[in-house]
Amino acid sequence: MVLIVEGHKAQEEDLPADALRTLALLQAELPLKKAAALAAEIHGVKKNALYKYALEQQGNSAEALR
Repeated sequence: MVLIVEGHKAQEEDLPADALRTLALLQAELPLKKAAALAAEIHGVKKNALYKYALEQQGNSAEALR
């Protein structure tokens, strides 16, 4: 029997640094969905992992401004 309490969250250490850098550069010019898709294709990582990571970063930035 397997019980999953919470799914694995995308962490910065799970994603290659070059993929995160590419994502950041693309986000400056493109919507997040498109930036994540392109960075994922370039670096061979999962689009959802990059997308979730970027959303978490945006949430952290918004909280820091409060």
